[in-house]
Amino acid sequence: MNKKLTIGVILAAVVLVGGYSFLNNQPKNTTGKTLNVTVQNTITTLDPNFADDVGSNWAETQTLQGLYTMDAKGSIVAGVADKVVKPTKNNTVYRIKLKSNQKWSDGSQVTANDFVASAKRQVDPASKSTRSNHFKDLAGYDAIRKQGANINTLGIKAPDAKTVEITLSHPVPYFNFILANQLYPINTDKVKEYGKKYGQTAATTVSNGAYQIKKWNQSATTWQFEKNPHYADAKDVHYQTIKTTVVTDATLASKQYLSGKVDEAEISGSVLTDLKKTNAADIQSKQKGRVVFIVWNSTDKIASNTNFKRAISYAIDRDVLAKQTLADGSTAAKSIIPSGEVSVAGQDLNHGLDLPFDKKKAQDYLKQAQSEIGEKKLKLTLNMADTDAYKSLGVYLKQRIETVLPDVTIELNRMPLNAEISAFNNRNFQAGTLSWSTDYNDPIDFLDTAYSGGAINFTKWHNKAYDNLIDQINAQGEANDKRYNLEKKAAALNNDLNGVTPLYQVSNVHLLNKKVRHLNYPVVGYQNYKYAE
Repeated sequence: MNKKLTIGVILAAVVLVGGYSFLNNQPKNTTGKTLNVTVQNTITTLDPNFADDVGSNWAETQTLQGLYTMDAKGSIVAGVADKVVKPTKNNTVYRIKLKSNQKWSDGSQVTANDFVASAKRQVDPASKSTRSNHFKDLAGYDAIRKQGANINTLGIKAPDAKTVEITLSHPVPYFNFILANQLYPINTDKVKEYGKKYGQTAATTVSNGAYQIKKWNQSATTWQFEKNPHYADAKDVHYQTIKTTVVTDATLASKQYLSGKVDEAEISGSVLTDLKKTNAADIQSKQKGRVVFIVWNSTDKIASNTNFKRAISYAIDRDVLAKQTLADGSTAAKSIIPSGEVSVAGQDLNHGLDLPFDKKKAQDYLKQAQSEIGEKKLKLTLNMADTDAYKSLGVYLKQRIETVLPDVTIELNRMPLNAEISAFNNRNFQAGTLSWSTDYNDPIDFLDTAYSGGAINFTKWHNKAYDNLIDQINAQGEANDKRYNLEKKAAALNNDLNGVTPLYQVSNVHLLNKKVRHLNYPVVGYQNYKYAE
């Protein structure tokens, strides 16, 4: 989810409205140096070592820059690095020189150690970062995480202030994406000064990207991105200010856009039906590399039962969920891997995989689960963030499952996003919905959600056959059919065993003022306002 852990706030909402008398209004032109936008997600942190939700990762894109970065079209280019380098020693060693004019928003110099310290802090077990797994391919990672080796044995160092040297345990075909979207620097002086408060408010956040954040704390629903005067390419950043407001209701967001109050609005759900008739040219809809799924607590008597999870999976009609309930371009999941990411022998990796609705199988598996659990009436509490987006998904899952499986009761437990993340981290849940989006184009990022050694495996589910497949995949250093076929086998095994239960693949939908140019929505990553004109 890189990936970004997005605890369902991005789930599309079904919005029932009586009419759209406002649809014929046209948005005003962009207001000079200011871009007004609405988003559906708050920012929980701007500490890059702990940002594991979609709102925070989207904000990172605006405020931070890695050694590499992505251009307006989503291709990898040099960021803080002087150039994109070719790795040596069987593609395991990256020796990267920094540009000389890279500064933080406080005017201090960005150094190689800012990257080294960031990686070590994130991997260090003492930090309890859910993002540690992003650097699992660095030499020494397993020894540090599993055997308690010294953090300084991690395969990253700074021979001098302008050089970062990274050593991998094996070749990684997508590592350039890690350097662009995962390895962000931290300002080591400010981390020492602020400690755990680093990145928790605008006052304790520093940026090395195009923008710095203002008027923000963790409970904020409005904030601003202000152009970073110390950003090396500031002359190419066209908007001085990005004024941001959290609007989770798609109808309200579209009203604000159509009345000219905002230039970009993140929307979802049935509001699209009328908008396609009246404002089709304003709609930007792109399939995202993001999948929504259910996680199960492996220590819970009911949620850990494989046949119970199979029953739930077969009870869900994912086509109805995507096309009728969400109705925003989202598609039924075929596996935990998003479709359109990679191909095997000329066909999409998900070709031949499926997660069908089958009432008889659902009921047969439930009978087996009831016998194994020793109870006839089974109750499942499903955690969900307390947003409009979650309400539609929750209503569908409860109605569908209880209709197909009358002996099952689904209790929806809605809570603030931060509380839900905390519940996952503390394993204080029975089951819950979340989504994961990637920062690189390889399925392993999604398969890790059910891998026992994965940092984002909240279920703590463990299956020897599945883990063995993941280990085989990690041993493959090239992006080829051998690697992808192993990933397909792992996806098929998860479909059956429900380490996690895939639901749908997200569509990213925005209304965008036609006056705004060069603001793109990539499959991997997020729109970057530094390219907007």
